[in-house]
Amino acid sequence: MMSPDAAKLQALVGAPRHADAPLDEGRDAARLVAMVEAAAVSSSPTLVSGGFLKSAKQKKARGYRRIDWLNVGAAAVAIVVAAGAATFTGVQMASASPAEGAVQVLTTDEAALAGAEQAAASSKARLEETIQAGVEDAAALRAAVGVLAETEEQPATTEPAALASVIQAVDGYTAALGEVALPEIPANYERGKVDTGSLQSVGDAIDRVQEASVAVDAVAAQVRTSRASVDALTATFTTQLATFATSFAGHAQAEAEAYPVAEQEFRDAVSAAAAAIAATPLNTPAGAAALTAYRDAVIALHDDDYRARVEEEEARNNQQNNNWTPAAPEESSDPGTTDSGTTNPGTTNPGTTNPGTTNPPPVVDPDPEPEADDTFF
Repeated sequence: MMSPDAAKLQALVGAPRHADAPLDEGRDAARLVAMVEAAAVSSSPTLVSGGFLKSAKQKKARGYRRIDWLNVGAAAVAIVVAAGAATFTGVQMASASPAEGAVQVLTTDEAALAGAEQAAASSKARLEETIQAGVEDAAALRAAVGVLAETEEQPATTEPAALASVIQAVDGYTAALGEVALPEIPANYERGKVDTGSLQSVGDAIDRVQEASVAVDAVAAQVRTSRASVDALTATFTTQLATFATSFAGHAQAEAEAYPVAEQEFRDAVSAAAAAIAATPLNTPAGAAALTAYRDAVIALHDDDYRARVEEEEARNNQQNNNWTPAAPEESSDPGTTDSGTTNPGTTNPGTTNPGTTNPPPVVDPDPEPEADDTFF
């Protein structure tokens, strides 16, 4: 007949499992008895064959083997220990109350819940660190990419189309990381006041532990989903950066061809900087440093090319100045003498007006009118 407390415990935690300790005990005892019998048999006289009896006169007959009392004693002690353990287990099972069994279940569930809470909190903390590191690396890369753009002080040090594409990728990645949803971790479970002698009180505590476990499991699932989203964003961003890195090889070749007057070491430096970009993940501090180094190498190439061109121009000018000789002056006439057909400015030719006089010559009327005669009238 099952007691009321036992029925409540069975309703909470399920039907009790049947202990197989007595059966195991019997099996262990049987094995130990077999060991003792085997030791006894090994101590019995050794049987001899007929052939041996025929030569008994020539050989001394074998006596009885000594009994290994050490093995026999060990087997006997093992039997006693097994029987004692079975008796203790039976007494413990008989004396345990349903409430005590429920407390054991409660303790086990609480330990599992504590482990789940710690795992969920650690997973969220690691994800937060990953997002923060991604945002910081993207900001450093954005600054390094920005110095490649054309300004009033410097020309563009990368392909404009590739630069615009990577700037868009960096800004989009940063914005997407900021939108990743992170769940709130529930407060850690606390048992509270539980009457360990009351099956109902312990059962209520077990229910609370199970509810808290369900909530923690849901949070852990959300953290895993957010982690997968961040990993996917990072993978896409890494692919975009790899495409951008491949554009520097062609740009370095174009720069070397556009500035051929510079020293060879400067063109080699640009090519080496482009190769370093292709071999370095750009969404890392090392990648940002590689971009800055490429910018500096390109500017140094431009400056050296300009220097070489100025020196060449100065050398050409100096050579032209060294090869130039002044022309011989042409012979000119003496201003104090008057050549034939020329007029001395100090004399006045006939029929000409002296430029030093101011009175004009008298005007002669070609057809004068006759004067009136008073005597005519």
